[in-house]
Amino acid sequence: MTHADVAPADAWVRAENAVLETLLSAGLTVHVALAGSYLEQNAPAVYDALGSRPDPDYSPLSTTQPTVELTPADAALPTEHLSVDPSRETVPTWREHGIAEIVAFDRDADQWVYYSVPRKPAVRAVDEPGTYKSDLRTALTDVPCTALFPHGALARWDVADVVVELTVEGIWLGRADGTTRWYPHEQLEGVVVDERDCELVLSWPSWREEAQSSLGRMVRGLVDRHRESPPRLLHPPDEELLSTAATAFELISDRLCYDFEVRRHDREAGPGVASQLR
Repeated sequence: MTHADVAPADAWVRAENAVLETLLSAGLTVHVALAGSYLEQNAPAVYDALGSRPDPDYSPLSTTQPTVELTPADAALPTEHLSVDPSRETVPTWREHGIAEIVAFDRDADQWVYYSVPRKPAVRAVDEPGTYKSDLRTALTDVPCTALFPHGALARWDVADVVVELTVEGIWLGRADGTTRWYPHEQLEGVVVDERDCELVLSWPSWREEAQSSLGRMVRGLVDRHRESPPRLLHPPDEELLSTAATAFELISDRLCYDFEVRRHDREAGPGVASQLR
């Protein structure tokens, strides 16, 4: 089971609406770019409610799509018009593709505070939350499998010619020759923090374990020989980075409902886990 089986399908929608309402209530404006014809065809009521609003005199979005502006007086509008049926197993396509871009903008500071491209799960970012951070965390408290994390790498280090980055979405490996590998947390089964050997021991499912038939096992076995396996060991260069990465894994698993367990192997508990595997 992965976090996708635990988290309600509309969790990200509820989180986004909560963020927008919080920032509107704080005095910011929100600009929403509409994929006009798509939204009109798939959610006419939403299109009528948003599309009938007057054109803004200014928009921080660089887009050719029609854009509407929400002011602090519209703080209830995201829940009213941008919510979806929580009983559905999937988010309706109009919410992902009919809403092209969203930005919450602080005119006094001339900077965006929240930016989202709904069709791209990784593009939902809060920039320099500052005084809004506490209110945003409070707003997200009641939304399951959702949290406010720093943008970018939560932990980063170099090993020989490989850069290792741990992000909210997964593990990224970049080599000096320009090749990269990406391993999403959805596939991760477990993490053991080996304090004695300063290592992270990772567990992943094998394609053979997932195959349902003898033919499937044979085909997947042949493919697997040409497929680069996910890393089983990561070697942070020092205890501080090991602790940072371990805490990041723990928070990601707990707050975002990923179904992998993080266990810490104390340095006084005997030989390291990786040493026993060799």
